[in-house]
Amino acid sequence: MYSGGEIIGDGIYKLPVIRALRSAFPAARITWVCPGTTVYSDRLAPLVAGLLDEVRAQAPVGRHPGDLLRRVRTEDRFELVLDTQHIVWRTLCARRLARETFVSGAFGFRLSDVRPSDGYRRPRHIVAQLIDLIGLATAHRPPLDRRLCLPVTHADKARALLPEGSTYVGFAPGAGGASKRWPLDRFIEVAARQAARGRVPVFILGPAEAGELPAIRTALPTAVFPEQEEAVWGRGFDPLRTMAIGGRLTAAVTNDSGISHMLAAVDTPLAVLYGHTSAEKFGPITPRACFLKAADYGDRRMESIPVDAVDHALEALVTSAMPSGVPAPLIIQ
Repeated sequence: MYSGGEIIGDGIYKLPVIRALRSAFPAARITWVCPGTTVYSDRLAPLVAGLLDEVRAQAPVGRHPGDLLRRVRTEDRFELVLDTQHIVWRTLCARRLARETFVSGAFGFRLSDVRPSDGYRRPRHIVAQLIDLIGLATAHRPPLDRRLCLPVTHADKARALLPEGSTYVGFAPGAGGASKRWPLDRFIEVAARQAARGRVPVFILGPAEAGELPAIRTALPTAVFPEQEEAVWGRGFDPLRTMAIGGRLTAAVTNDSGISHMLAAVDTPLAVLYGHTSAEKFGPITPRACFLKAADYGDRRMESIPVDAVDHALEALVTSAMPSGVPAPLIIQ
């Protein structure tokens, strides 16, 4: 798999691609190659250890156009190369890595050995585009039936904070901008309804939302805040921590945010709320999710999404996971 590189947001966003890749090629040796840095070689390395066999960051393939003249060693070539990016000169570099088959959507698939049938329409969603590349190579769309691997220390800490015996329902009120946030009082209202049904509201708060904790705790005395347990986790942002917490949730409500993709990565059933952004372009790809769009309720402001609609969507996700109320366990390494 040839990529231009991944920072943390890209790396989380593309995790479904890696899961689909291993599903499509269960017995293959899979190498992720990129000319820059990638979080798959450091921060997210534990998650992909069971899915990727090798990660080659800073590879001398596509760092600059002169790499087109660089000799490619036989041992650096692959039976199949999938090109995930669209910069044509880099695609030409990546093509030289293929011994047999090269698949790329760059330049309208003109440089690809395998092309989609007439009438193909490229999905708006970048991850869906990349999964389509895998489907082109295998002639079928791969399922997302491979789970990520969490370090056992993270899983144990999440289990200690959210022990067996309760049904945990998540709420992530943060987002990358005020216009993407459903009002906090509405998150609290839906969480209160879940608490009245005997479930435990779990608020996932990032640094930008940490100041809202006292108000939430006052309104919801039974709510818990596992992200803020610094004595357990230490300080600093760690997406693996959020994913470990997500693995303990029966379902969750989020805005259009990075948290939605972290929870989707561990198959937490999700109700995701959208205002002016596009669910079709940015929504997490996960087996169990529903998207509530403000435009369906009057206009594109987040305030247009009613409490009852979110409550009903969340309740459907929660009750479909009952009677145990506990999601399937993650693969732990």
